[in-house]
Amino acid sequence: MNEDHLAIIITAICLSLVVMVISTPQVANHGYVVTPATEEDMAGMTPVETTRITFWELPPRLMLITVLQSISPVLIVPLGLFFFLQGLAFLGYRKITPGNVLGSPARSLIFEKIQANPGIYFNELSRETGLNRGSLRYHLALMRVTGKISTLVMDGDIRYFENSGRFSATEQKVLKFLRNNKERAIFTHLMDNPETTRGDLEKILGISGAAVTWHTNRLCDAGMLTVARSGKTARYLIDPDARMYLEKFLAATPEKSGLESPG
Repeated sequence: MNEDHLAIIITAICLSLVVMVISTPQVANHGYVVTPATEEDMAGMTPVETTRITFWELPPRLMLITVLQSISPVLIVPLGLFFFLQGLAFLGYRKITPGNVLGSPARSLIFEKIQANPGIYFNELSRETGLNRGSLRYHLALMRVTGKISTLVMDGDIRYFENSGRFSATEQKVLKFLRNNKERAIFTHLMDNPETTRGDLEKILGISGAAVTWHTNRLCDAGMLTVARSGKTARYLIDPDARMYLEKFLAATPEKSGLESPG
C-alpha cells in the first residue's frame, strides 16, 4: 500500500469518527433535555389524531437509513460519512479532479517548480516552495492521485516529474543523477574520457576509492555505466542510451550548489 492510499484511508477513518461524534444525542441536542409533555402543557390545545404513514411516504434519506439499519447497523457509519461529505460540498468544498487540481495556488507553485526542475527531490522542493513538509506531502499526494506528476523511486529516494510522457525512464534516471554533483562530475569526465579508471576518478573528484565505488555502483545498477575489467583494473564506460540524454541535458541542467540532500 503506497503513501497516497494510506493517507486517503486515514482521512476516511477520521471523518467517520467525526460523523459518529456529531451523531450522538449529546452533541446533536446541544445539551438540551427532552421531557414528555404534561396535561398542563396540553391545556387549551386541540389534540391531533396520529396519522400512520407507509414506508414509501418517508423522505428518501430516511428510507435509505431504514433499509441499511435493517441489514446491519454498521452500514449507518459510511452512510453518515456520505451525507457529511455532501454537506462539505454544499459549503463550498469540491472534488479534486485532474481538471481542477492545479486551481490551488500552492499546487500550482509546486507543479511549476517540478516542471522547471525535473527530478527534484522532496527537501529541495520544500525549500523552493516555502511549504512545510506536511502540507507539501498532502499536495503531492493529490497531484499524484490525479495524474499530474509522476515519481521515480530508487533506493528509497523519490524524485518528482511532470506526468505528461515528456521523459522516458532512462531520461528520468539521467536527470536524477545530474542533480548529484559527484555523479554529475563522473558523467562529465567520462563523456570526454572513456574507459577512465577508479584511480583516475579518485584524483578528479578528490574523494576516497570507497566513495568512488559507491557512486559508480549506483550508476552501474541504474544502467548508466558499464564496467570493463582487466585484471584488477576497472574502467568505466557510459551506456549509449544514457550518453544520448547526457548530451541533451548536461549543458541545460545547471550544477547545484553544495551537496545533494535527498529526502
